[in-house]
Amino acid sequence: MSRCSVPRSVVVAVVVALAAASPATALAAGTADAATVDSGVLSVEVTGPGAATERGGVYYVWADEPATVRVTVGDYLGDSATYYADYDVRLTESREASYSEQVDSSLAVTTVTLGELATTDADLTLEPREAELEPGRHTLYATMYSAKASGNSRRDDRAITVHVINKGGDLDADGLSNANELSLGTDFRDDDTDGDDLEDGSEVHQFGTDPTDPDTDDDGVRDDREVREGTDYGSADTDADSLDDRSELAGNTSAIDADADLDGLPDALEVQLGTDPNDRDTDGDGLTDLTEYRDTGTDPLDADTDGDGLDDGIELRRYDSNPTAVDSDADGIPDGEEVLRGTDPTVPNDAANAAVADEVVPFDWSVYYPVAHLQRALT
Repeated sequence: MSRCSVPRSVVVAVVVALAAASPATALAAGTADAATVDSGVLSVEVTGPGAATERGGVYYVWADEPATVRVTVGDYLGDSATYYADYDVRLTESREASYSEQVDSSLAVTTVTLGELATTDADLTLEPREAELEPGRHTLYATMYSAKASGNSRRDDRAITVHVINKGGDLDADGLSNANELSLGTDFRDDDTDGDDLEDGSEVHQFGTDPTDPDTDDDGVRDDREVREGTDYGSADTDADSLDDRSELAGNTSAIDADADLDGLPDALEVQLGTDPNDRDTDGDGLTDLTEYRDTGTDPLDADTDGDGLDDGIELRRYDSNPTAVDSDADGIPDGEEVLRGTDPTVPNDAANAAVADEVVPFDWSVYYPVAHLQRALT
């Protein structure tokens, strides 16, 4: 077997695979039922300061710290004429039917003495760096042998798969060292532990999100989308406008600006009013939504609040008429009609009105001057 030095800070991944346990031998007269006796290698686990973690039957062990491979073994009845029997428990790189103590290639070995029906833990110290295990996977064997002067023969074993990795390395290439991932609770075998399309290293070092939770702030928006949209993945309401990010991203408001159109009306209020939070002048009448809501008493959803044929903005800015009254001067002639006649919609019964009233038979002006045409002519 080739040997080479192993760099400091190495992790051993130990996978325990069960081998068929040897059947219990017949019991002597007067002893317990054979079905109740557990013999051979019963279990293997890794403990001690070098045991980093166990996941799915895989034990990860730091190579620069000693790990204890605990092998639980049970007595084989009939192995000795006395009440006690000795067994050697070895950790090896090859499956050996027997071995000689004079030529022993085991990584660790210990001897246990078992009474009839007894079980015990045999602790084997494994130091991967000293064992010169190269980075990568290895198969080791935890084996129980009968310890006799005539020879040490194998009674039972269990296979152990060992994966050696660098402790300070980055197995999944996500920007976090293997040691850091274990301390954070992330999976150093998966570059995106929580499956949110953000690498664990980026979540920790760049974004500050939780690499074990795809929705750090629990607002219903995954962290990766919050990163793309520029929202705060630590707050459910980035712009503090009383509308949560999820509803804003699903609708037509801005999740990062409390007043998306800068019209002075918060988006939350615009949602209540039914105005467009992305348009300063929802009805296109020349008055901002804020002006109509706060100052003029006009409808920000209707360009011609009073229905007189003149847009609210035109009434206020050009004619100084009342955009909430069809006939501002109460002279019986609608403001829009007065504009068409050339009279002042704010002066009742002026001379021009009187002259026109004497000579002109009233008729529907809108037939000849549709409102839209009038508005274009006036602007």
